[in-house]
Amino acid sequence: MSTRQRAEPLAPDERRKAILEAVTPLLISSGANVTTAEMAHAAGIAEGTIFRVFPDKSSLLHEALKSSFDPAPTLERLANIERDLSLEARLRKAAAIILERAERVHALAAVLRSMPHGGHDHYADTYKVAIEASSMIFWGLTRLFRDETERLVVAPSRAAAAFRGLLYAVTTPLCDPKELMTADEAIDILLDGVLRKETA
Repeated sequence: MSTRQRAEPLAPDERRKAILEAVTPLLISSGANVTTAEMAHAAGIAEGTIFRVFPDKSSLLHEALKSSFDPAPTLERLANIERDLSLEARLRKAAAIILERAERVHALAAVLRSMPHGGHDHYADTYKVAIEASSMIFWGLTRLFRDETERLVVAPSRAAAAFRGLLYAVTTPLCDPKELMTADEAIDILLDGVLRKETA
């Protein structure tokens, strides 16, 4: 006999949020093949409750993906990086934040690509949310460089673009699987370049 407790009754918006939060880890671990029974178990609700909140499984999966792409938590963490730290120290903290998000987003993006989307608007809507979130993260990174404008040889937005591009190389082998760079290497290349400094 199961002793697992059912969730206490929640307001509609809270119930919706709780279901979405419970579904996200399942999407990362099981992909789009996760069943509504598994989702209901994770959320602590009856399976039928899902369909009183969402019209069908596809709608629930896409809403969970869109919720997971929300940039607000990442932007808040970036904004809370101490401004009195050196640029290098701030970038190291930012890199940890971005790479943590990237690991989750890459997994969720793979789920999105695996889902059938012919004849449905869900895919386009979810993809749009992901792109808009990525843009907002970019501008969050740009703010890190604005305090250093006088020291930069490029605009803060270009520095942010270079930083994000180098971080992409931390998670994705662009040429050879053995050539993944570390976050520290990416920051060193960004700040110091790849050429030896000429001595007088």
